[in-house]
Formats: sequence, structure tokens, C-alpha cells
Amino acid sequence: MTHTSLIAALSAWADTRADDHALTFVDSAGAATSTTYGQLDEGARTVAGHLRSVAEPGDRALLLFPPGLDYVTAFLGCLYANVVAVPLYPPGPNTRLDRVTTVVRDCGATHALTTAKLVEPLSGLAAEPDGPAVHAIESVRAQAAPVGPHRPGPGDLAFLQYTSGSTGDPKGVMVGHGNLTDNHRAIAAGFGIDTDDVVLSWLPMYHDMGLIGTTLLPLFVGIPAILLDTFAFVRDPLRWPAEVSRFKATCSGGPNFAYQLLADRFDAGLLDGVDLSSWRIAFNGAEPVHRRTMDAFSAAYAPLGFDRRAFYPCYGLAEATLFVSGPEASTGYRAGTFDRHALETGRLTGATGAAGTDPVTLVSCGTPPPGTTVAVRRADGEPCAAGEVGEICVSSGGVAAGYWGRSDSAATFAATVGGRQGAFLRTGDLGAMYDGELYVAGRQKDLIIRAGRNYHPHDIETVATAGDEHLRQGGAAAFQPETGDQRVALVVEASRSGLARLRADPTLLTSLTNGLRRRVATGCGLDLDDVVVVVPGAIPKTSSGKIRRRATRELFVGGRLKLVVPAVPSAAPGRAAADTHPGDRSAAVERLVRRYANLEGSELDPSLPLAALGLGSLRLIELKAAVERLVDGTLDIELFFGDRSVAEMVAAAADPGPAAVPLPAPTGAVSPASAGQVELHFYDEVSRGNRANNLAIALRVSGRVEEELLRAAIDTAVARHPALRTTLGPLGSGVQTVHDQGTVDWECRAFPDGPDEAVRAYLHERAYRPFDLVRGPLVRAGVAYPPDGTVLLVACHHAVVDHWSLQLLLAEILPRITGGDAPPATAGPGAADATDWARLQQQARLDPDWRDRVTALAEKWRPLRDLVLFPERPASARSPRRRPDPDRHRAGWIDFEVDPGVVRTLHRHAARRGFTPFVSLLAAYAAALHEVTGEPRIVIGAPHHGRTDPRFAGTVGYLVNMVPILGDLTDRPDPSTLEERLWRELRAALSTADVPFSDLVRALAADRHGQNPLFQATLTLQQPVHGSDVGLSVPWIRRRRRIGSHDVETFDMPPVDAAFATSLYGALDADGLAFRLVHQRNLVSAEAAAEVCRRFSENLARWVRRPSTPLAHDPVRLS
Repeated sequence: MTHTSLIAALSAWADTRADDHALTFVDSAGAATSTTYGQLDEGARTVAGHLRSVAEPGDRALLLFPPGLDYVTAFLGCLYANVVAVPLYPPGPNTRLDRVTTVVRDCGATHALTTAKLVEPLSGLAAEPDGPAVHAIESVRAQAAPVGPHRPGPGDLAFLQYTSGSTGDPKGVMVGHGNLTDNHRAIAAGFGIDTDDVVLSWLPMYHDMGLIGTTLLPLFVGIPAILLDTFAFVRDPLRWPAEVSRFKATCSGGPNFAYQLLADRFDAGLLDGVDLSSWRIAFNGAEPVHRRTMDAFSAAYAPLGFDRRAFYPCYGLAEATLFVSGPEASTGYRAGTFDRHALETGRLTGATGAAGTDPVTLVSCGTPPPGTTVAVRRADGEPCAAGEVGEICVSSGGVAAGYWGRSDSAATFAATVGGRQGAFLRTGDLGAMYDGELYVAGRQKDLIIRAGRNYHPHDIETVATAGDEHLRQGGAAAFQPETGDQRVALVVEASRSGLARLRADPTLLTSLTNGLRRRVATGCGLDLDDVVVVVPGAIPKTSSGKIRRRATRELFVGGRLKLVVPAVPSAAPGRAAADTHPGDRSAAVERLVRRYANLEGSELDPSLPLAALGLGSLRLIELKAAVERLVDGTLDIELFFGDRSVAEMVAAAADPGPAAVPLPAPTGAVSPASAGQVELHFYDEVSRGNRANNLAIALRVSGRVEEELLRAAIDTAVARHPALRTTLGPLGSGVQTVHDQGTVDWECRAFPDGPDEAVRAYLHERAYRPFDLVRGPLVRAGVAYPPDGTVLLVACHHAVVDHWSLQLLLAEILPRITGGDAPPATAGPGAADATDWARLQQQARLDPDWRDRVTALAEKWRPLRDLVLFPERPASARSPRRRPDPDRHRAGWIDFEVDPGVVRTLHRHAARRGFTPFVSLLAAYAAALHEVTGEPRIVIGAPHHGRTDPRFAGTVGYLVNMVPILGDLTDRPDPSTLEERLWRELRAALSTADVPFSDLVRALAADRHGQNPLFQATLTLQQPVHGSDVGLSVPWIRRRRRIGSHDVETFDMPPVDAAFATSLYGALDADGLAFRLVHQRNLVSAEAAAEVCRRFSENLARWVRRPSTPLAHDPVRLS
């Protein structure tokens, strides 16, 4: 390896081995795309040609790419052009650009390279004052002419590696060409790299380990590299060992958490045929390395050929380019056991093994390679003796020049160590040299000092979370909240399964936190002052998985952590949030608002209404439930959906209404049916053969999932949820029965020759076969085995499920059949169920004020009682006693999507106006119906999910109530005025959403005339249920998700019948906004339905961009 730079190395390989494969990228589906040295060199020259035409030497250029070969080409193009590359994580479609803009301001980047798909999401970056020019690599590749590469000197700046910021704000490390060359040589020497090696990596390319250690190193030494899509590993960690086996990789690795994940997820069945005998170097770094993890991984994967001697625990950091120290390759890992008390006083002393002692285990990070010196330094700058703990300092050609734009960084990068020659990098890490090897003990800034004793946070965190299934391993942060304070706090993340259990039974929190305190007191000799349990992912981490303790401390001190349930300080173990001082309670409520609005760490204007914070209707309902749970009381819904400000809601929460009404005592297996169930029963009876109330979801799963596993998953869900074991009494009885044993109408059929049409026809017939509400069962399942996988159908009658329920059920069933994360416990013994909800409703309807509420609501709607949008024939010829023809309900449907740019504008428009996006959808739909029918008064029915009481958030059942909303266009309003009216109407509707629609119809004595009274058009916006959505519960949108070891995608079951003349269903998820309009073909022609869709789309696109656009009030003429 005589090359003087990475550029020189790649140029040499392009000259001598142009057609050899250099890099292979494997996407999430497993497809591999390779590039040769010649192609890579040519691509870099082309990017360099473009950059030289637009940039000056030394300018900074951001790299914002998803995983792929374009990232590498763009990076090398910057080096070839003598432009300083700045690798960054690309923002997602709904992600703020805060971190990117911070980096732009810090380094003065004038250009950004990205993909064509990301140009529009990054438009806000370019629009900033002094924002960078954004260039799509596709355009660069098509238009630029290649140029020769820059020939750098060792001191020339190559790129800025922004640190991940585990102990502070990220800073740009200035990595020179010489630093890169020196560190590549050090890594190659440490790993023992030779020409037969194959590197495989899933690590992010913008991170130092992924970029330098596994992408650029192979290019420097001239060996092939396999780059796996990072998100493929995130979705399915077992892809990592599978790809090592597939490509016979010899060198691969990552942070400790990744090995722990693989140890936890080991499944011999899913890894059948995997051979890891080629894996020679399994490097483990970027965060504290645990012997327990490597022991578990080695034991699990040894049967697959993994040799524990392949483990290579190493130490490094971005400020030293990457690599600092490691053991001799292929000798395995060495761990020392040390006396805990001695470590707390600053020394490594071998544990004696005497009874009563509690040793600490640390893993050796070996020795530095030739050319690198490691010294351990005391606070006074003098070197530590062997075994003495101090700050690790490094001197090597890999040590960077400093942090960009920070003149004070010399104290970090050019420190002295007494008696040692040369300048040293102060790493901020604590460690010691013991038996000639480096042992890392923790971060200096994170060290906890109490009563003169030193405690390493990492040690506390490991002891606290060990073996507790309620907690996420590697998800803990220990710190002292205030400088000089003796208090010690511990924040731990719940696991996904633990989160569900804790929320279902908050009393578990006390036993969990007590257990944490006991383990730390026993294992570390330290009494914790504060223990906080937070939701998964709430603890800030770096891109390499390190815990950001200082950031966690700031969130803790500011009260901005995302708690599982309100934290209980140790000083008052039994105190509930409702008993705290009103000022404390108000601060806690404001923290909740910040969390739900994703404003943690940002300014919150308390004068704004909640809807102006960008919260949708469903999210507002969830926030209301969370606040009421926090304050142990009730709040007026108008505080959340009205024009009242955040400050007013917070003030009201300081003095809430009484707590929720206790659940009525169960009445045995037979209990009252809800008003909605009674109405559905009547509907089915008067329109026999109508399948509009069959709710079906079908999913295609890659590979064969055995019938026994599928049946077990369905049976488990039926056993958990009483609604799925329910039948209704005879029509008019008004009761429902929950059976002890649930039965499922189950059928399985193989389709060895396909095709999809045959599978769809079979499942469609099962899905829309009529249910018998009295005899049951009301749950039906079907399994089809086409040649390429498994298709599972679950169909239920609407009387026992709603869309919310489907999301809950999918979140439970799918992980069980795919090997995904443990499903959330949405319900369990003693949880509130649908019969509790029906009894509460019956109790409310007996209240003396109930009749007055219903009467007042009926008077409001009486003038519109007989409104019909799509009359079958002139009203004078209509017979009120005529039974409708069942064929009239036959459904047609139209699917369409909204442009992503319109969706983003919709959210901004709604936030500016101070309402939810649903209001704009209502306005566009009302106007479209007006334009098609000519009717100026448009009443739209909207479903209210019925779960404002947080006790029913995890309840499966039919809890929905339809509420009418009036769009009044009689005075030809402009769009802004119409939206204001509908916002008021929506708020009014939500305030009476507990009044069953059937009660309103009876009070109106409305003529049903074969159609739904009052409204014949509905609008539903299906949004993810927080914590339970898997992104697959909307059947008409083709979505694919990786769950466990399988790909799962929606398999559409189009409707047979329609309950309303027109029903517009919208689905909002991370991928966009899509709609399906379902219409009764006998009432609404295909032409009219298509015109409604077209007008709706045009109205929405125009209005959110130009709210002053006038409405069209002349009805269209349809044939």
C-alpha cells in the first residue's frame, strides 16, 4: 500500500484493474448492483467536472443521499475536484432540516449533492439566506464532462466528518488526505487485510465507521466491498449474517448493539443454510464493548460456523479519523475482571474473587498499530502509571487538524503529555493501560462523582437493565442532573412489549423502578435519586448508537422526556401527578403538548390554538386523553378543537373536571348492545344480502407461513378480545353475548398454479359472504397459498370491529406470523372492552339531561332532515314504505392519490389557518359534491372513533359513531370562509359525538326513503393509531413493509356493496395521501363519481396553494 492518497489509489486501480468489481450495493429487496474501478473513477471525474464549473477549490459541498453507490461517487467526485465533502444523513420526507441547516451555517457549505427525488424536499434549504445550491446527481451525470483528478498533498483537507455528538453539539472534524491515508494503513495492519479479503457493511455511509472503515478502506487497499442498504438491516437484522454467508465476506462489523440485536433475534429456522465460516474479522467498536454480548453472539452463531476468535474489539474516534487500537487479528477478545471499589477510586486492580465482592468486567481494546501512540493522562497533564485511570490521549498521523471554524480546538488536538514527545489528541474518554493493553472505562464528561467515589455511567446502565424484558437493552442513560449536584438520575427506555404492559397496567411501573434501584444499589453500591422510564427511542443517540447522556440530561432537566407514564420521584414514592402543585402540573401538560406536536427542543407559542401546531384530529384526541390521564381529570373537548390557545388549555388542566366515570359492573355473558350495533343489526335486516358491513383485510406474506402458525395467531387475537367472541341477540332484543370460547370460520386452499385472479376471487367470495349476527361467528379467516407466498384474509362484521380495531389486530397478528418484534399488549385480563363501552353508553343515555341534548341536536338538523343528494327518482313519486332493492347497494369505486407537494402544502396551510388538515379535505369534498349535484347545502357524515376515554384506546370493537357536518354554500362563500364554517361545524360535531346517530334519527322522525337519512355522503380520513399502526391497514393502497423475516404487502379486496351514495376514504401515512371513492352504482353513475374525484382533487390543490381562488358554483352537466 504505497499509494499517497485515496485518489491516487483509485486512479491506479482504474488504470490497472478497470474491469474488476470495486463495490456492490445490495438493496432492501436483495438485488445487487456492482460498479468497477473504471466506472467509479469515471463517475468521480464526471462529478468533479461539474463541481469545478460551479465551485471554487476548498468550497464545502453537502452529500445528502440515501444508501447507495451514488453516495460514494459523489464523495469521490468532491475529492477529485478539490471540494471539501460534508457527508450527512439525508432528511426524510417529513423531517425538519434543523441539523442540516446547522451544519450549513457552521461550515458555510455553498453546494449540496443529492438525488433528483430529494431536490424538492431540500428546496427549503436552498431558499435559506446563504443556502447551498442543490444539484441532482442524475443531472450532473447527464450533463457534465469528466476531468482529471486533483493531486492532493497530505495536509490538504479531504472532508468534514461531523461528529455524532454523544457528549455535545456535533462539530466538523477536519480530515485531511494524509489523515485518511495514515488511518487506512493502520486499519489494514490491525485487521491483517490481504488481497483475498471481502468487506461487507450495513453501516451508514455518512458515519465515520461506515464511510472510512468499510467503504473507503476497500477502495484504498483494492479489495471488493459489499454495501448492504442500512435500512434493510434496520428492518431485518438477520439480513446481516445472511449476506455475510451469501458473499463469503471475511471482514464485517459494527457497534456492540448490533451484535446484541443479532444474539437476541437468533432463529435457527430463519438462518437455515447460513454459513459464517468465512467471517475472519468481526470488528466491534463505536460504543462500549460488552463481553456478555460477544459471549451470547458466539454461542448462538457457532453452529453456523462463526469462530469466536473472529471478534475484534477496537477503539477509535472521528477526531483520530477512525481507528486507534485493537488486538491481534484472529486471536479473539480478552476481558478482564477488576475490583469495583478500586475502579471507583481511579485504578484498575484485578478482582480477587473473594466472597462478597462484585467485580467489573471490561474488554481489552488491544494495542495501537505501528505509528500510533496511546498515552493515559492525569488531569494535571502528567502520564498515568500502568493501571491508573485517566484520559486517553492519541498521537498519530490519523489525528485530524481540528474542528472546522473553532480556533480553540488546539487544546484538544495539540495537547501535551508530560515526558512524551509530540502533540496528543485528548479524546475525552477514560481508560487505563493494563498488562500493556488499552481498557476503556467511559467518557470523562459523563463521569459521576459522589462522596469522592467515581461511578462510570456505562457500568450503572449495564447493571440496571440486565435481564429485564420490560427494558430495551442498550437504552439507558445515567447522569447527575446538575453540575456539582450529588443527585444521580437514571433514564431507561421501555422495550416495545414492556411499553404495552406498562401502559395497560401502570402499577407495574413502581415494581419496575424499585427493581432498577435495587440492582444498582446491589451491583454498584449507589442509591439512585431519580428513575425515569421512557418510551422506546426517547433517549437521544448518535448515528452509531452511542447514548447522548448530556442531551438526555437536558431533556430530563427541562421535563421534555417522552415518559411511559408520569415519573414518580423517589422522595415521594406514592405521589401521583394529579396531587402535584398546579404549577408543576401545568409544566407537565406543556411538555405533553410539545411531545405530541414534535416540538421538543423548539419554541412553543402558547398563544396558538393546538390545531395550529400541525396536529391532526386523531392526534388531538390522543393528546386530550394523555392530558386527562396525567391530571386524573376531564377537560372540555373545545379546549383542543376550538380557538382556545395552548395557554388556556394548560391553565384549565391545572383545575380539571372530575375523573372519568367508573366502569359499570359487568352483567355476565349477556350485556347491552351499543346503539351502533343495534343500528347495524337493523340495517342488515332491512337490506338482506347487503355486504357493506363486511370489513375485510388481506395481506400477502413472502414465503410460506404454515397454517398452524396462522391459526394460532388468529386464535390468540380472538381469545384476547371479547368483541371477536361476540354475537348479537335477536333483532329488537338490544343485547350482545360474549362467548367463553371463540370460533373462527376458517378455510385454507392451495393455488399451486396461481394466478392472482384465482386467489383474489376465492378470498373475495369468503370476505363478502354474509354473516349471521345472531348465530355467529362474526370473524372469518381464509388462507391461500399461491406459488410465491401466503395470502391471509381476516374478515369481520362491522358490529364487532372498526378501522381502529383492524389496526390493533394487525399490530398483534403480523409479528406473530412473521417473527417480528413482540406484539403490543393492546388488551389483557381486566382491560376495558366493547361491552364496558356499551354499558357506559347505556348509563349516559339514562342521565336526566340526555333527552335535552338529543332534542337540541335534532332541532339544529330538522331543516335538513329530508335532504337527498342523489335522488333515485323525483321526490313526489317516492314511497316511504317501499323496501329498497338490494342491488341498489352494489358498489363501484375509484382510487386516486394526491401529489406529495400538495400534501406538504396542505399541512402548512392547515397549520397557518389554525385547524386540522381534515377541514380542508371536508371543504374540497363539499364543494365537489355541490358542483356535481347543484345542491348548496352539503351534509357530510364523518366517523368519530369513540375512544376519547383513554381506557378504550386498546379496545377492539365497534365504537364508531357517525356525526353530520354541514357545508353551507348557499351564499357562494370563498374557500377560506367555507373552511372556517366547516371548522366550526366539526368542533360542534365532536362536542356531541357521544350522541348515537340513531338517537338523532329517531328524534328527527326522518324518512329513510331507502337511503341514509340526513347525509348520503361520508368522508373518512384513516390515520395511524399511535403506537399500533404497521402501515398496512388500508387495503386499497399497495404498501409493502418488512416485518420480522418477511415482506408483507396489502392485497386489495374491493367492496361489493356500499352503505352510502358516496363514501370518500382517505389514508394518510408516511408515503402520502391516497383516496378511494366508493359509490352506489344505481344512485351515482361512474361518470358522476369520476367528476367528484376530479373536482375534489382540483379544489384541494388550488385552495391550499391559493386560498383566495373562487369556488365554482355552476353544477356540471353529466349525461
